[in-house]
Amino acid sequence: MLLSLTQLSRLGMLLLLSVSNLLQWETVTSAPIDDNEIDYGEGSLKALFDHAITLSQTCNDLTMEMRKLFVLDFLKDKKYMVKTLNSCHTFSLNTPETVEEARHISFEDFLKIILSLVHAWNNPLHHLVTELGTMKGAPDAILSRAKGIESLNSELLESIMMILSMVHPGPKQDAKYPVWTDLASLQAADEERHFFALYKLLYCLRVDTYTIDLYLKHLRCVLVNGDICYSVEF
Repeated sequence: MLLSLTQLSRLGMLLLLSVSNLLQWETVTSAPIDDNEIDYGEGSLKALFDHAITLSQTCNDLTMEMRKLFVLDFLKDKKYMVKTLNSCHTFSLNTPETVEEARHISFEDFLKIILSLVHAWNNPLHHLVTELGTMKGAPDAILSRAKGIESLNSELLESIMMILSMVHPGPKQDAKYPVWTDLASLQAADEERHFFALYKLLYCLRVDTYTIDLYLKHLRCVLVNGDICYSVEF
């Protein structure tokens, strides 16, 4: 499948960050916190990040399962999988494309990027669940996963907002989030347009749930281990 330059940039960033911090994720939880960190007890940033990461990992796993089920059940012998996916609605976000760029993004601004990604899926996930619920022949296994992802995404949004409030207390400015514009295609009577919209939505969701999970793990690592998380030599 062909990828756009934006997709290649994001996926390249994900691979670099994977090298730098996913390999050390198993040991991160036992590493010492910086002496300047405020002790928040049970509501500590570490605890909130661990909860958010549990949600994001589960959401990512369910997304992989749902997309696999959709491809197996609906897209056999169909041509949608070979169409070029030029963009996802979240590709309008200014996300880091290299580890060096990530280094220069503040902790707070990185959280805002993650928040924007999560928030951007509220509307499409709602319509995905609605569409699958009325779609003839839609397996219960796909619908149940879609409902689970919608619920997890909502809970994850609240969790990240709590983390952001702890990092930067006080009133927040209203943020602008990427707008999903494929509803008409998702509800189209034309089968080819309808199924391609579904396939594109699940593809983009897969990219973003993986991105969100990885970014959260990266920030959790930065919180504990600092600049070592930007190294690509692990």
